[in-house]
Amino acid sequence: MPVLISIFFYYTMRPAIRWLEKVKNSKAFAILILYGMITGLFTLFFFLVWPTLREQLNSFVNSLPQLAADFQKQFSQLQQHGLLQGMQFNNLSLTSKLSEYIADGINAASAYVSGAVSFVTTIVVVTGTVPIMLYYLLKQDQEFYRKSLRLTPGKYRRDLSGMLLEIDRILSEFILGRFTLCLLLGGMIYIGFLIIDLPYSLLLALFAALMNLIPYIGQIIGLIPALIVAFIDAPSMAIWVIVIHFAAQQIEGNLLSPHIYGRKLNIHPMTTITLLLVAGSIGGIVGIMTAIPFYLIVKIIVVKLYRFYQKRKQEHVS
Repeated sequence: MPVLISIFFYYTMRPAIRWLEKVKNSKAFAILILYGMITGLFTLFFFLVWPTLREQLNSFVNSLPQLAADFQKQFSQLQQHGLLQGMQFNNLSLTSKLSEYIADGINAASAYVSGAVSFVTTIVVVTGTVPIMLYYLLKQDQEFYRKSLRLTPGKYRRDLSGMLLEIDRILSEFILGRFTLCLLLGGMIYIGFLIIDLPYSLLLALFAALMNLIPYIGQIIGLIPALIVAFIDAPSMAIWVIVIHFAAQQIEGNLLSPHIYGRKLNIHPMTTITLLLVAGSIGGIVGIMTAIPFYLIVKIIVVKLYRFYQKRKQEHVS
């Protein structure tokens, strides 16, 4: 996990490091400046954002049983009004079925809360190791590229150089672009939730932003908690939550994404969903988060090797 986090921050911080290096003419000094800026941002987050976020998180966890009861009560009232009469699943009422799903969700949330000790341990390990690993990744930015080319025979060097540069470009574009889009999407959703006065607005917007790191599926997962909370507060508010999510996703997909990514990553939606499902069943959350970058790397290598084989075959025929 620390390695993956270090690589993630490497690609998100590298453009700023390269700009600062040109200004200050020293990579080590540029890294230290950026570390200082990040420390300042974390300090602001701790004093300005964390108190509200912690309060909402504690309130949400403590209110889970009551939220489940309120959800069932709200849904029962809708049934009494005749909006959902006659809807049944295998002779069980829709209310009972949904209550079962909510109970499962509460149990899962309780399991996460009970694992808070291991979570804190993970945070300590990450905090202690990531800054060191990240420093050396940024310091020796081009070292792996240069060593790979030096160890490669001259006739293959140009092809390897193109492949490594293409992998670096696509990873940088995907990771930095995804991170930027998630920040912007979370901000838009948070503003929308504040406007409609949705409970736990900061917590739910942050969850939606984090889930948006997962293409396609993450958008749905990020919507579900906000939709449940809004429905409990008032069924009409659930409609506004859908509108806010839909509007934010449209702005992200049609206006922001083309400018931030530069060009599309050329992955079919069905390919993405299949990759995420398979990777999730094999590697859990880590598999889901690394599925798309791993696929992009493998795709570039396969395409480059095929073109190299075709070129050599044509040269041999000639």
